[in-house]
Amino acid sequence: MRSLAVVLLALLTVLTVLLHRSDVAAAKPGDLLLTAIASELARRPVTIHCEGFSGALTGARGESGRTEFIGGKPVSVSYLQEGICQTLHAYTRALKADPSCLLPCEQPLELAWSLNTLAHESYHLAGVRNEAQTQCYALQAIDFVARRLGASPDQARALAAFSFDQLPRRMPPEYSSPECHDGGRYDLRPGSAVWP
Repeated sequence: MRSLAVVLLALLTVLTVLLHRSDVAAAKPGDLLLTAIASELARRPVTIHCEGFSGALTGARGESGRTEFIGGKPVSVSYLQEGICQTLHAYTRALKADPSCLLPCEQPLELAWSLNTLAHESYHLAGVRNEAQTQCYALQAIDFVARRLGASPDQARALAAFSFDQLPRRMPPEYSSPECHDGGRYDLRPGSAVWP
């Protein structure tokens, strides 16, 4: 009986190693543009990977992005749903084709959600674990992310104002805090023009 347990344990170990190697081999390379933006917000070198096969903004568990913490510290990689990445890249292309729209001419809510997701996961990569604090920081970074994607200052401010208006009510309760306001505990730049 003991030898059967040892054999089964050995087979399980081999299977685990093989599955891990196939996941690593199947992983997509990091998204260079989104990685650069996330690294600026996280203030350290990080990587953004896009995952999933559909253009959905949320995955099966309802999340748009994920960042793991090990021993209280963030890893250096965040994963965004493929739809988030596609939306952000489509926005960059749309700005080049027609820079006249103040808000995106199509799907402004999807774009706001995607900008927010990249900023949110970037602040997790910076080491912020509390979801309400992370979300508050992300909202304040919408204009920064939009500018890095090619938006003009006016377009970026319009997207930030739209995001402040539309996103908080669409988030779970643990993603909001009464400290998320101008002069609040989670205000990254007190007295600045970040707040609509």
